[in-house]
Amino acid sequence: MRFRTAVMTGVVACMLLATTSADAGRRRACRLWNYGCGDYGCFDEAACSPCGPPLESCCEPAYQEVECTVMVPQTVYETRRVVSTQYKPEVRQRTVTVYRQVPRVETLQVQYTVCDRVQRERTVPYVTCRPVYEEKQVPYTYCEPVYEQRTATRTVYRPVYEDVQREYTVMVPHTEWHTGVRKVCQMQQTTQVRSICVDQGHWEEQCVSAPCGPACGPGGDCCHMTCRPMTCRVWRPNLVEKQIPYTVCRPVYVDQEYRYCTTSYKPETRTCTQRVCRHVPEEVEYNYRVCRMVQRQAERTVRVCRYVQQTHQRVVHYTELVPRTETREEQYTVYDCVPEERTVDYTVCVPVPVEREVRVAVCKMVPQTVVRRVPVPCNTCNTGNTCY
Repeated sequence: MRFRTAVMTGVVACMLLATTSADAGRRRACRLWNYGCGDYGCFDEAACSPCGPPLESCCEPAYQEVECTVMVPQTVYETRRVVSTQYKPEVRQRTVTVYRQVPRVETLQVQYTVCDRVQRERTVPYVTCRPVYEEKQVPYTYCEPVYEQRTATRTVYRPVYEDVQREYTVMVPHTEWHTGVRKVCQMQQTTQVRSICVDQGHWEEQCVSAPCGPACGPGGDCCHMTCRPMTCRVWRPNLVEKQIPYTVCRPVYVDQEYRYCTTSYKPETRTCTQRVCRHVPEEVEYNYRVCRMVQRQAERTVRVCRYVQQTHQRVVHYTELVPRTETREEQYTVYDCVPEERTVDYTVCVPVPVEREVRVAVCKMVPQTVVRRVPVPCNTCNTGNTCY
């Protein structure tokens, strides 16, 4: 919005310089209204009236380039000194009052009550209940079953059998023989030749010199050294290559005809006689027995138990506690609070102002020259009218 306002201001200023001072106010109001910047209350219809001749007689719109200065925001980082508060611990001393508990022993006369156990007796009345049995006549009501025979009618469904001709469809199997061709694997013998190496060597007797040793006599005395030759058997190889035939069975697939049987089912309609049961309703009378309960009045003799209270007395022995007062001395400890003053250390945090450098982003408006393409007013209309 600021950039648009700056451009419009530059355009209006350039146009005002190109016009004369006589119609400067009229053209300025008209162009401001056309750009949407003017006030509708001060608009003059005569100043912006259309051209006298048709629009085809006016000149083509022309444009010119105008340099305008606009303010562009730019972010710049600056280093500023900021004072901040830091807290530094500091040890201080203060005097406090401490109360110390000092014990002391005191003697006190204490009275207490002691209860002595004394055996005594007394006469206590008590009441017992004695059962007394009596016979009374008590009326009661009972229900006596009375059976009656009644006749009623009910509907009975009697089965009626009929023979009905019905058609049904059956699938009749038909067997057909076909001829087909299949692959049969047969093993065919083939004779091939392979090369092998056969060792046809022989054994030879070879004389090898034996190590020399002392020759000892019968008495065990060694007099001189003897070297006797040794004979050993050595195999002399002779590798001979031979061609040996061998038989190989290879599978050969041969076409073979065979017959196979297929079964196909064809529908066939048949007729059968089926016995159908149909139920016909029929009214039948039947007798049934009904039990009706009739109330009867009767009396029976009942034995009733009644309890009669009787008063008796008995002697009860009991123990009674008789109180008496005694005095004794007791020692107890009493603590007195004795104040004392002590010096203690405590730590406090003292605020200290510290200056430090902080990098801050600052937005500044920098002037910048831009070139804009603006329209030039048309001057080829009839005299006395303004077309733009």
